[in-house]
Amino acid sequence: MTNRRIEVIRHAFLLFLSLFLLVPFYIAFVNAFKTREDILSNPLSMPISRLTLDNFIRSAVTPSFNIFKAYGTSILITVFSVIFIILISAMMSYVIARNKHRFYKVTYLLLLTGLMIPAQVILIPIVKVLAALGLMFTPQGLMLYNIGFYIPFTVFTYVGYIGTISVELDESAKIDGAGKFTIFRKIIFPLMLPATASAVIFLCLWIWNDFVNPSIILGSTKGYTVTTGIFRAIGQYSTNWEDIFALVVMASFPVLLMYLFMQRYFIAGLTEGSVKG
Repeated sequence: MTNRRIEVIRHAFLLFLSLFLLVPFYIAFVNAFKTREDILSNPLSMPISRLTLDNFIRSAVTPSFNIFKAYGTSILITVFSVIFIILISAMMSYVIARNKHRFYKVTYLLLLTGLMIPAQVILIPIVKVLAALGLMFTPQGLMLYNIGFYIPFTVFTYVGYIGTISVELDESAKIDGAGKFTIFRKIIFPLMLPATASAVIFLCLWIWNDFVNPSIILGSTKGYTVTTGIFRAIGQYSTNWEDIFALVVMASFPVLLMYLFMQRYFIAGLTEGSVKG
């Protein structure tokens, strides 16, 4: 088999796989604009003449759920969590990557063990710690949990990427009289943009889509995020499929926009950061 034929088969397989993975998104998006009768009769159809925006108008604001309030809470928690995670992890990763002392290697290994611990395992200790600090049922408590839980992943992403940045840049800046923080802020961190974009996309997806932690840490009396709010609006036994699909589309829309905006940095961060670690 020639290389040309192998390449054609590979692209055909990837195209088929991509289309297959887009089926759930297509079903959710199309059915969000359809009536219940059209959804039940044929979920895959697209009746152009009967598409409607009534599902979004009716579901956006209800007595039990306000999508704009949920957007505000989720954006607040996601943005502040990601900012602190990126800042702390970037500085920590720079120190770990540039120092070969045994202490930093052990610290890095201890951080990596955090990647092996499921979130559900530490949930009860986290609740007790937040309750002792008076941060239970507060957005600040949820942000603190997100920062602590996602730092290991972000450090792992950054350390591998910083390893691809030449140490000679640091040495040249030192000769010019720059301190370590200046070197990191003005030279290293701007070069970490692809890795930062990759980390931001993953963190935003995980924090935005998180359901268990906001429902427990944030509770039901201190507002709701998009995921917990949709669960509250839909209920456990709801069969209003048109409302469910509309809410799902509205919940995923901000994250989809963010990914489309940052996708060019995403692939670069994944490929360049895997060269050396």
